[in-house]
Amino acid sequence: MIFLRSKLTKKFFILSLVGSIVSLTLIFTIATFVLNHSIRERIDERNELMAKTLASHTDAAFQQIVSEINNVSPNELNSEKEVEDLHEELSELVLENIFFSYVQVFNEDGKRLISVPENYFFRDEDLDKIRKRLHWSKTYYISDLITLQNGTQTIAVSVPILNSDGEFKGGVSALIDLESLSTALSQVQIGQEGINALIDRNGRVIAHTDDSYIGKYLKNHQINDFLNRSRIGNWEGIIFAQKMLLAYRPILSSDFGLIVGETEKQAIVPIVTVQKVLIEGFLVVSLMAILFTIFGTISVVKPIHNLINQAKEYKDGKRRGFNLINTNDDLQDLSVTMDSMANELINKRKRLANILESIPYAVITTNQTGKILTFNKGAEKLLKCNRKEAVGKLLFNFQLECNKQEESVSWEKLLEGREFNEVEASLIDIEEKEHEVRIYSAEFKDEIRKKAGTLLIIRDVSEMKKLENYAKQSERLASLGQLTSGIAHEVKNPLSIIQAAAEGIQYETMDKKLNKDFIKELSDDILETTERMNMLLTDFLKMAKDDSEVVKDRINLVWIFDELLSLLRKKFDEQQITVISEYRKYDSAYVLSNESKLGQVFLNIILNSLQAMESGGELSIDIEDQGISWEIEIRDTGYGIPSSKVDWIFNPFYTTKKEGTGLGLSIAYEIITQQDGEISVKSKEGEGTTIYISLPKSLEEGEDSGEIHITG
Repeated sequence: MIFLRSKLTKKFFILSLVGSIVSLTLIFTIATFVLNHSIRERIDERNELMAKTLASHTDAAFQQIVSEINNVSPNELNSEKEVEDLHEELSELVLENIFFSYVQVFNEDGKRLISVPENYFFRDEDLDKIRKRLHWSKTYYISDLITLQNGTQTIAVSVPILNSDGEFKGGVSALIDLESLSTALSQVQIGQEGINALIDRNGRVIAHTDDSYIGKYLKNHQINDFLNRSRIGNWEGIIFAQKMLLAYRPILSSDFGLIVGETEKQAIVPIVTVQKVLIEGFLVVSLMAILFTIFGTISVVKPIHNLINQAKEYKDGKRRGFNLINTNDDLQDLSVTMDSMANELINKRKRLANILESIPYAVITTNQTGKILTFNKGAEKLLKCNRKEAVGKLLFNFQLECNKQEESVSWEKLLEGREFNEVEASLIDIEEKEHEVRIYSAEFKDEIRKKAGTLLIIRDVSEMKKLENYAKQSERLASLGQLTSGIAHEVKNPLSIIQAAAEGIQYETMDKKLNKDFIKELSDDILETTERMNMLLTDFLKMAKDDSEVVKDRINLVWIFDELLSLLRKKFDEQQITVISEYRKYDSAYVLSNESKLGQVFLNIILNSLQAMESGGELSIDIEDQGISWEIEIRDTGYGIPSSKVDWIFNPFYTTKKEGTGLGLSIAYEIITQQDGEISVKSKEGEGTTIYISLPKSLEEGEDSGEIHITG
């Protein structure tokens, strides 16, 4: 077919045709399933209703038989006249009721008194069983299937003869004509292949629409098991040599079971008829679907093919835009959109080039052999190399030295496909100047997922390294006045101990009988106290040093936290601490402060949190806009601070740690208050601690303000 020469046309035609056929097939399958299911449900409901109705009628028939026997049953037979009258009544009963084939009256010893007709058919063991049952139950009894002396199979309906004192004096037994019972069942069977059957307690067929099954055993059949358990329900399977759909239920008055149903072949006749109609309709609709698919393929794919040809020409550079496809539908809108996209693509390339140039980091891409393909302004600034000179050269021309760390980095490893994330190294520019850098790398692939080259982002962190060095001095005291007061208080007590120890030694040495142990104890006190004073004064001298001039700049809190978390990332990994950087919802949060001192405050607080979470935990840092100020929240899940000690933690020399000077938070408090800020703490022992810091915003967000010099 000519119209199928195009791959797109062929694909569209096949997919449309397959989609139509699959949809129609699915609809046909669902319709058939629903039809089968619905008809099966109706069959089950009908069978249940038939079984219920027939069971009710059968039960009523047995009750009627029992009632008729009771009506003629005497209390006692004391005279020949009574025997003759009873014989006459029983004869009329046998003639009037088609179900009665034989009636017998016997006394309490089982001796036959009356037989209608006169022929004796009962076997002694069957009669004795009936007599015993009536004797102890003193109520009617319907026997299971029994065989008479002449081989006839029947059931006996018996009622007891009781005197006025309720004593057993005999019984009346009527044998039921099973053929008449089967004929009655046949009158309400379902279709020509329907069955109605009565089953006794032993699983033998009492009555059946097919007389040949009377006396057959169902003892090991599942249906018999259900009936013996007095169950009601539907069943499908092989029974009476055929696959049947039937309902079953017990007849309570006789403990018999009733089966009502029909052959599967007869039951599915309506289904087969409807399925035939559905198949014919399916074939007609499928043919129409094929014709519509051919027409749709021709009308839809042709303009698409035209648009594809234009796209190929655009790819080859033969055109700069797209012609309008006049179809008055979405395809026309697509041609307009593609023309707009072609123009936008040119503009976007220019914008992307501008963005790449504005990135402050060095962005370099290479091919598989390491030849430089792109080289932005950030790379020019870092490596002091002109772009024209760099593009086309090998990346190996620039010297890269690995820092002392667990993961080494080299150009060779990068080009082999190794990806690095924030790996530190030293890079030498062409002017022989060394730069501390962090390298991020990833390989990029072509259309067939084959490696096409490597993308490098190199960040100069030389200045940040300086900040890290400043941050290590995390416990410096800002207020010399308060610190001096604390030192004086702390030194006074050790001096008293030293003085007392020295006086004790003097006193002991004046006596010729020296107590060496006591002298040793006093000497140890002097040495221990002296060491404590030396440590305290050493910490004081380290922390008390401060420049006389504090420089304030506009500081971005977001940047400070990024740098601190980057600095401590290995510590977090070692202690298995999860960091939640909620503050990154802001790109910037400017305050007017001293960068080094503010970093010292935050670093000291974060280090305290690390010490409180030695076995791992969660550290959360958040920033909230409070209008004229920024509120910083640093929260950990450490062991917390007892409520009785929270109010003391900002006091100099107060600490909850075994080792420490107690100056860190005091210094933080002084620095924050000097910045017109506020600092507070909330803590619950066993759950963690939260530090709240409020700092005034910088007056002009996003603009540089001059340095402010504060003379201390």
